[in-house]
Amino acid sequence: MYLGEQSHETMKKIFKSTPASIAAFAAVIAAWSLATGCYKNPEFVNPVYDCACGTVGFNGSDYSLKMAEAVVPDSLEPLSRSYHIVADLRTAEEVDAHVPAHDLTFRFSFDVLDDDVYYVQQEEIEHLVQVINQGDDIFAVQDFKATDGSIVIDRALSGGPETVDFSLTLRKWVDSTLVGLPIEFTGAFTSNIEF
Repeated sequence: MYLGEQSHETMKKIFKSTPASIAAFAAVIAAWSLATGCYKNPEFVNPVYDCACGTVGFNGSDYSLKMAEAVVPDSLEPLSRSYHIVADLRTAEEVDAHVPAHDLTFRFSFDVLDDDVYYVQQEEIEHLVQVINQGDDIFAVQDFKATDGSIVIDRALSGGPETVDFSLTLRKWVDSTLVGLPIEFTGAFTSNIEF
């Protein structure tokens, strides 16, 4: 008898003599697979983004910011600034129900912060306010421009926290034309300046 036949005979003996042990071994493998393959997750808690960095008032309601960012866009001009803030306009119930995003964004920038107060009617301030509503098929994005008001900036000349307060009057901006009634837009936020 050569080696291959010996192995074959040995395997026959194992399978003939131990069907109960093979079944038990298979049961252990199956139980292990089920035990490790299924587990209970803790209940899902929907994250609410709140940077605790400021608030805005828009169209008669107050909202916490979920993001406030300030950057120095020109490395050769340390007093250049570009700001971007985002507030979630959904209610807590809408957030819990996973209603599509409904955000307000405000972007504005300055070539040089050479003053503490900037008046929209007197100075050319590059800015845009947008309401982005992913649940609105007709007006998913609405643009607004400030027609009146001021922006007060407590400049961080050496870096660190920089506080911005604003009180503006907005109107919808459609095809480069102001339309609709004025809307009050106020807020305050703090962001960190890094050089």
